Amino acid sequence: MKRTHFPQLLFAALAALALTAGCDTAPKYSPRMTKTCILSPDHPSPDLEVTVVTAVRIVLPGPAPGSGLVWEIISNNNRVLDQMGPFKTLPASDELGSRPASTISFYAKREGKSELRFFLLKPGQEEAVPVAKCDLIVRVTD
Repeated sequence: MKRTHFPQLLFAALAALALTAGCDTAPKYSPRMTKTCILSPDHPSPDLEVTVVTAVRIVLPGPAPGSGLVWEIISNNNRVLDQMGPFKTLPASDELGSRPASTISFYAKREGKSELRFFLLKPGQEEAVPVAKCDLIVRVTD
């Protein structure tokens, strides 16, 4: 029995594998709109209601340059909200009364509730004690 198609099938399979190996599998987000929420450690935040396919942009105060402090996400229901990227530092602006700020965005991918909790702390400590805390409940509807 002669196998005439085997080399062609093998070549096609290897070509498909080579083409998909370099593909970027990171999710691409195309929100319909963006809602911005400015949080303050001193004030409780009202619940935020958004629809699916909305970006939620969170603005947090600080940290002060040179303080060695960073914001960390302590709680998020990632079945409801996808983190769209890492924290970004914003220069001092009028958005937070001419103080530096940090921002992070989430993508509302399905209905549900996510309690976002952020701690400002010094990374690498064995028992980190937060300097500040911010909470926000996000409810996503269809």
